[in-house]
Amino acid sequence: MNFHLDNDLTLFDEPLKKRPEISKESLKIELQKYYLPFIEKLINLSKNKTSEEGIIVGVSAIQGAGKTTQGEILETLLDHFGYESFHLSIDNHYLTHDELNKLRESDPRYIRRGVTHDIPLAIQNLKDLQTMKDGTEVKIPIYDKGAFNGDGDRTGWNTVTKKPHFIFYDGWMLGARKVEDESIFNSGLPALDTPEHIQLAKDINSKLDEYYPLWDLIDFMNVLYVPNYEMSLKWRDQAEEALRAKGEGMTHDQIVEFVHYFWRSVHPAIHIKNLAQNNADQVVIINDNHSIKEVLTPDQVKQKYP
Repeated sequence: MNFHLDNDLTLFDEPLKKRPEISKESLKIELQKYYLPFIEKLINLSKNKTSEEGIIVGVSAIQGAGKTTQGEILETLLDHFGYESFHLSIDNHYLTHDELNKLRESDPRYIRRGVTHDIPLAIQNLKDLQTMKDGTEVKIPIYDKGAFNGDGDRTGWNTVTKKPHFIFYDGWMLGARKVEDESIFNSGLPALDTPEHIQLAKDINSKLDEYYPLWDLIDFMNVLYVPNYEMSLKWRDQAEEALRAKGEGMTHDQIVEFVHYFWRSVHPAIHIKNLAQNNADQVVIINDNHSIKEVLTPDQVKQKYP
């Protein structure tokens, strides 16, 4: 592949400005260890596809694991090699605020967005992006998480006009599948600390099969796996520090309540671990400092992170 680790490193000046904790030397190591081999896998997958449809790449990771930064680096590399890519998130496909409120009328436990997506719209968007021709348009919903005091709402549409070779679709619960043995919800995991919380987790678990038609569209599932998943709380706390300095942002207790709600919906130690061990094409182990430790197969994850 035509990439020089020293001469072409300037391609990543913008991502590095946003993430000053990433040094050029550490990026060079991760390019060799992870990014360039991953890009080669994706390009080969595209070349071997019998149709001209785009490749849908799922990226699953808990909050704060680095989906955005990785996405920028991968898109920059693909552009360098002459491939068009487009990135969207399952967050784009949350229900509207009105639809969320209607859901709450029937089940008031949905105090946050959680597992409340417009699955038919998500499926249609991915199919349209995958099969689009140059000159046609695909409209992707724009979702503002800050609307309605953090409840969130759809605020418009983003129009895609260039046919992508690769569609990156990421999410905090992307690829999560129903766990058949529900006794695991009673094992004392963080966030599953009351009978009510455990019941909510079981009820949402029973709904996850509704997402399977969406997951089935994914050509390659990449899981950013954080064995020490409780780092998500620390990462979120760090992200809120700047806001707190301005008199905004969440307190530590509010962050714990916020993150734990999402863990009850799709728990990292249950659903994401299951995904990494059974339903991924590639698993990227993420260290506590966001650096990449290693790239494994699901069978290797079972052995090294049982």
